[in-house]
Amino acid sequence: MRYITAVMALFSTIIVRAQDYDSPRTTQIDRDDARSGIVAYPTQEEALRFGHAPSRYLRPIGEWQEGSSELGRTFTGEFNMPFAWIDRELFLYVGPCGSGYEVTVNGRRAGYVQHGNTPAEYDITKLAVEGKNRVTVTMLVPSTSEALETAPTKDPVPGECYVLAQPKMRVRDILVRSTISNDDNGVLELGVVIKTHALNPKTTRVYYEVLAPDTTKVVEGYKDLTLDMRREDTVRFMATIPRSMMWSAETPNLYTVVVRTRYEGRINEYIPLKAGFRTVANDNGTLLINGKPVTLRVKEGSSEYTVQELGTFKKLGYNALRMQPGMLSQAQLDRCDSAGFYVIAQIPIDTNRAGFSRKRGGNPSNDPAWRDAYLDRTVQHYLAVRNHPSVVVFSLARESANGINLYESYLRLKELEKERPVIYPESGGEWNSDPLNLP
Repeated sequence: MRYITAVMALFSTIIVRAQDYDSPRTTQIDRDDARSGIVAYPTQEEALRFGHAPSRYLRPIGEWQEGSSELGRTFTGEFNMPFAWIDRELFLYVGPCGSGYEVTVNGRRAGYVQHGNTPAEYDITKLAVEGKNRVTVTMLVPSTSEALETAPTKDPVPGECYVLAQPKMRVRDILVRSTISNDDNGVLELGVVIKTHALNPKTTRVYYEVLAPDTTKVVEGYKDLTLDMRREDTVRFMATIPRSMMWSAETPNLYTVVVRTRYEGRINEYIPLKAGFRTVANDNGTLLINGKPVTLRVKEGSSEYTVQELGTFKKLGYNALRMQPGMLSQAQLDRCDSAGFYVIAQIPIDTNRAGFSRKRGGNPSNDPAWRDAYLDRTVQHYLAVRNHPSVVVFSLARESANGINLYESYLRLKELEKERPVIYPESGGEWNSDPLNLP
C-alpha cells in the first residue's frame, strides 16, 4: 500500500509540474535574481586570474551522465560540499542550455526556467548536504519556449555549471556606469549591491579598487554597510579617469575592478570584473560613443567568432557585430570587449514561424498570454550583458511581427536604461524602435 501511495504521489507531482511548465505565463520557478555573471574568489591572486577553476568557493559540475525521464532528457552530475560551506550561501549557476529545463539537487527541485538562452542561478543552500551532492538538469521535450524560437537548439545540453559559495552577507551584483564630466574627463560610477541572508544586523566593510590596463592602481576606497532582515542595499563609488582612456572600438581599454568584503577582520570574498568605461547616446539617429558620432558598419554574425576573426572583420571595414537570436555567449562578448567591436545585442525572440498576423491565434507578439515570457527574456538578457562595454545597441526581436508584448518589452528596457538605443527593424515605423542610422 505504501508503495502504491508513493507511486501515485510521484505521478501526481509529475503531472503538476508538467502543467506548470506548459503554461506560457510560468517563466521561472525559484530562479535567483539575475546578475552580471560575477564569481567569488578566496584570494586576490585567484581573482585576478578570473576563470572558473575549482577553488575554496567554487565547484565545477561536469562529466554528465545522460538519461531520460517523463519530462525529457536528463543530465546528472555531482559536486562535493566541504564542511567549511556550512555557514555560507550556495548558488548553482547553469549556463545557456538552448531549452527550457528543470534542475534538481539530491532529487528535490531547485528551479525551472521556460527558456535556457541566458544564464540562471538557483539558491541551493537548503538543498545541499555536506559531502556528495547530485545535480540533475532535465531538458524539457517539447519546451514551451520553442514557440518564441524559429530554430530551437537541436539536442540541447547543459551549459557551464558550477556551485558558488558566498558569505551570509555577500556581493549580489556589481553595476558599472560611465558619464563625462564638465572638465571632459570620464567619470566611473560603480554600484556594489550587497545582500544579507541574516535576520540580525551585520556590518560589512566593502572595498573597491580599479586597476588600469597596465595593472597600475587608479583608485581605491571603502565604505561600511549595516544590513538586517535579509535586506539588500547598494554601495556607490565614483572615480575619474582620463577621457583618452575610455573604451571605444578604436581604443578598447579594459580596466579591472576588484571588490572585496570584510567582516570581523576577515576578508570574505574577492569579486573581479573587467570593465570598459564609455558612454552611449542617440542624437537624432546618430550614435554617440563618448560624446562623438560613430558610424556602425555591421557584420551579421553567428554567436561565436575568435579574436583573430574579429580582427579580420575590422580589416575589411566592419566595426560592429549584430548577434543572432539564440543562446547568449558571454565568451563572445568578452572577445568583442577586448578586440574593440561594437555589438548589437539581440533579445532571443524570433517568431516568424507564426506569421505576421496580429489577430487571435496569430503571432505571439500580440498575444497577452505571452507577455510575461517576452518581458522575462528581455530583462534577463539585459541584466546578463549590461556591463559589457561592447554592447551599444539592443535589438528587440527578429522577424516577430509587432504588438503589445514588444511594446511592453521596449518600455521595460527604457525603464532599465535610457541611454542605449533599442531598435526593432521589423516595427514598420511604429514607436517601439529608436531612430538609428544603420547600413
